[in-house]
Amino acid sequence: MLAEALSSVLSRALVVGAFGGVGLVLTAVNSRRGPLIYPVYAALLAALAVLLARYPAVPYAGRFGVALAGFAAASAPLYLATGVLAERERRRLRREGRLPAAAGGVPLAGHVWRVGFLLAVGAVVSAGVAFVAA
Repeated sequence: MLAEALSSVLSRALVVGAFGGVGLVLTAVNSRRGPLIYPVYAALLAALAVLLARYPAVPYAGRFGVALAGFAAASAPLYLATGVLAERERRRLRREGRLPAAAGGVPLAGHVWRVGFLLAVGAVVSAGVAFVAA
């Protein structure tokens, strides 16, 4: 019963995360104002809390993992879209001569700590979502 509930809520959380990811990417692409991303994240976390509240049989650890999976599913497309937009901007600046040709992107170590930090923030907010959804 618990495994079935956990599987059901996980699949739903991944769908909510996918829709949240679309909202995050659209916000990043269509807005020049960085703080506009916060209401989208807040709506995502609220939707995850409402979803998790519908499954009272799932323990706290399961709710935490599901919330983190939904957060990660939403943040991954945003991270990729931001990388694509940054690379496009670097190419434009090189073409205009405003950036040296040797200027490259972010090295692997830079991606590792950024993704780690994003997961750490996701763990903190997921803990809150799992607590509120209880």
